[in-house]
Amino acid sequence: MFRPITLSMGLICALLTVLPVIAESSDSEHLIANETLEITPLGQPGAPEAAQVVHIDDATAVPAELEAETVQDQAEIGLDLSLDEESYSTDRRLSLQFGENATQRTGRSIQEEISIDLMDIRPFREALEPGESTPKLRLGLEACIQIALQQNPEIIIATFDPLSAESDIDSARGIFDPVFSTAFTHSYADISASQTNVAFGGISSIENYQSNLRASLDGMLSYGTQYTLNFDSNMESTTYGQFINEYDATMGLSLTQPLLRGFGKNFNTVSIRSAEKARDVSEAQLRMTVLSTVSEVTKAYWELVGAIENLRVREESLANAQRLLEINEIRRDIGSAADIEVLQAKAGVAARQGDVVQARALVADTEDFLKQLMDLRDDGLFSNARVTPLDRPNLNDNYYFDVDNFEFSLQTSIERALERRPEMHIAALDIEMAELEEFRRRREMLPQVDITASYSQAGRDRSRTTTIEKMTEADDHIYSYGVIASVPIGNRAARGAHERARIQRRQSELRERQTEQQMAMNVRMAARSVLTNSVLVESNERARQLQEANVIAEQRRLQLGTTTSYQVLQIMEDLTLAQTQEVQAQIAYENALVDLQLAEGTLLENLGIAFENPSDIESTGYFESINPFNQ
Repeated sequence: MFRPITLSMGLICALLTVLPVIAESSDSEHLIANETLEITPLGQPGAPEAAQVVHIDDATAVPAELEAETVQDQAEIGLDLSLDEESYSTDRRLSLQFGENATQRTGRSIQEEISIDLMDIRPFREALEPGESTPKLRLGLEACIQIALQQNPEIIIATFDPLSAESDIDSARGIFDPVFSTAFTHSYADISASQTNVAFGGISSIENYQSNLRASLDGMLSYGTQYTLNFDSNMESTTYGQFINEYDATMGLSLTQPLLRGFGKNFNTVSIRSAEKARDVSEAQLRMTVLSTVSEVTKAYWELVGAIENLRVREESLANAQRLLEINEIRRDIGSAADIEVLQAKAGVAARQGDVVQARALVADTEDFLKQLMDLRDDGLFSNARVTPLDRPNLNDNYYFDVDNFEFSLQTSIERALERRPEMHIAALDIEMAELEEFRRRREMLPQVDITASYSQAGRDRSRTTTIEKMTEADDHIYSYGVIASVPIGNRAARGAHERARIQRRQSELRERQTEQQMAMNVRMAARSVLTNSVLVESNERARQLQEANVIAEQRRLQLGTTTSYQVLQIMEDLTLAQTQEVQAQIAYENALVDLQLAEGTLLENLGIAFENPSDIESTGYFESINPFNQ
């Protein structure tokens, strides 16, 4: 009799107990269903910054088979995710059966182990706070290159090398500059006369006054002819002449013409032509410096773009993790999630905050490197301005290298490199300089055989004017000619120098072949990198799209209660990695194109930069150089 009444009362009490729980669970599902988790996938660089938002608004009941899979998964990983009545009704913490080892190791209970108060992420948030405002420079790639061309220290320093080489050419030409020299001397002598002069001439002493003026013009012609044009004028007054002035003047020309060693224009201009080749080498080296600097600036610019895109990916990942944390906090508050869900979400936020800090540091480092290349300064010191790049990679810009026709494009690039790379020009100039040196050393082995000739005419009188007239009329004249020859015995010094010159010429020829191989290899490696990175760009784009779909699916599973926040964070981390790899692939593709153009030697032309050799600086004038008051 009492058993049916007792059973009825038990059923009533059970219903009263279960109904509030069901109602609360229904409200929980309604709140979760209305929560929106935004996924911001990375678009192509240069795309609008508006994020693509995926809304999950429809609550769907958990299928029985999915629920069974969830229970099976829980059994496999050894976790008891069941909610007991005490934890649900009081502090609503999830009891995880990790065993007794954790409690024995730390001395804290399971609830204390997973307390959300154990993790404070405020220091990360403080690190993410923006610093003091700094000036910003919005620069495109072309503007950065122009600034670097004007201000880069390496380019400025290298610009002086051709100017210095031009000065060496002037110095080499100086061997043909005539030299004018002059000398004036005046002497007086008072000498005791000999006994004969005293006895017969009645002269006890002899006095002599003498003045001499000498002027000459010496020089050499391009064929090796050495000349001397001289003028001598003397005035003498002695005791014997009763101190009457007597003048004599001489004007003459002397010539020496080598017949073997030292003969010929080609031989005597070797130093000038070598200096001209050295100037061409310095100009080619300047071009190499400009090419290298422009390449570095371009790649640094794209690296900065990539660092900024990577920062954007990290910030989007952080925003997604923060939204997941907010949803889990709401779920915990309404009783549909435990503290471990919030703790895992908070750990994900903390990790992504650290990633953002590192990404911002990378942006600052790449930005400073670009500013260093441009030599940006504020009041003479390193600039504190922030560089904001305006250009984005154009992945379809492959008009100068067709990856679909790789072999033909590769051969074309190699031909361009052999024609335009400065190293090839320098190698050819080195051979020419070595040939000039070998020619000079070969001529220096010859014997010395010179023809000499001289002619002079003079005049003498007690009148200066009459003396000059007699000199011009060749009243007195002298001429001479002859041959001077010398042959070194053994001639080992000249032969050794010539052999060394031959070896250097051979070395230059081998270096040219080595340079050709090096240029071809550089082009092949750069072209292969372009091909590889073009494939990686496409594959990473597909991988990112798949990861975006994977995140959306995992979030729906979280909404349905068939996965955990940890799993969602792992899938989101995979998406972040895919987005980062996509950015890296795009920047690597741009850098590969830059390396290819650098290897070809066409980088400046493709960027619209016309290379011009530096103009000559104003040299020291002749009269300025000999002016003693201008030192």
